[in-house]
Amino acid sequence: MTKQYYTIGTMSGSSLDGLDIAYCKIKVSETYQYEILAAQTIPYSDELKQFLKDISADITKDYKTQSAFFDAQCAQMINTFVTENGINHIDFISAHGHTIYHYPENKITCQIGDGIATAKELHCPVIINFRKADIEAGGQGAPLVPIADKLFFADYDACLNIGGICNISYEKDNKRIGYDISAANQLLNYNANLLNLEYDDEGNIAKGGKVHNDLLNALNSDSFFEKMPPKSLDNNAIKNTMVPLFNKWQITIPDALATATEHIALQIANCLNQIIQKNKITKQNFKLLVTGGGAFNTFLINRIENLSGVKIQLPNKALIQFKEALAMCLMGVLKWENKSNFLTSVTGANIAVSGGEIVNLHE
Repeated sequence: MTKQYYTIGTMSGSSLDGLDIAYCKIKVSETYQYEILAAQTIPYSDELKQFLKDISADITKDYKTQSAFFDAQCAQMINTFVTENGINHIDFISAHGHTIYHYPENKITCQIGDGIATAKELHCPVIINFRKADIEAGGQGAPLVPIADKLFFADYDACLNIGGICNISYEKDNKRIGYDISAANQLLNYNANLLNLEYDDEGNIAKGGKVHNDLLNALNSDSFFEKMPPKSLDNNAIKNTMVPLFNKWQITIPDALATATEHIALQIANCLNQIIQKNKITKQNFKLLVTGGGAFNTFLINRIENLSGVKIQLPNKALIQFKEALAMCLMGVLKWENKSNFLTSVTGANIAVSGGEIVNLHE
């Protein structure tokens, strides 16, 4: 029996560029199929962006006020998206929220956005707090996307997402492996912001800079790279340990961007070469799906290709921009059907959980 769901997925990433919203049709039978019917990134207001920048990670706080405020802002953005796209049927909304801290080693994670304002505004159930159940089961609670990679994109040898943090997933011995690789757009955007730019368009500023070897070695020496998967990277670790390295040497911003780009490309290339070696695939036949905002950084993509020897063919723009929001739709469908939406082979959890909490104000 085939079922189909019309659902909205939302994602708020560490790059703070806005709320990614995707309205998707998910068909469920013996296989899973998707169609992105409409998608849009609605930029954050200056007030909301500053609000998210100013929130400090404090495990003793409950963040109820912040959670309600963020959800109310998201509700307005989703309502605008629904109105502008003439959407008249939504089975439910899957909202990632915005991560404040993520400490899986202590079995705690916090994503603000309580779903209440969104459920009221859109008159449909909202699924939130996806990571918590996997964390409580001993898992990393991240990355989230590999379940979509397994069910939607299994014909690729690996799926790479380059967002604020870059992560990868691939199949090994009939198990999906996935983990965070390194900081990505967070490092690039930090330096671009110093020039009053949101980002370095296509990596053009980085392309004109020179790699600073001492900084590059310092970035590559972070203890995170010594850990074996499963592993996930916390935004605060990037802010507190990696970002300050850019102030240690007096270098130009183009040189800082060139060095950050080289660091990211090196870490990704090392990862790709390990996968190719483990799975005994030739580089010429290696099929890599690359998505996330970093896919639009032409200089970064070229450096990954040069360092790894893998030719990258980018998918359509909608998939590049909205794959994470699509993955949220799928995770919501699996939660709705009470099926596991986390993979223990990815997160290291003791059991495969059906993560998420359903906010339904009409029950």
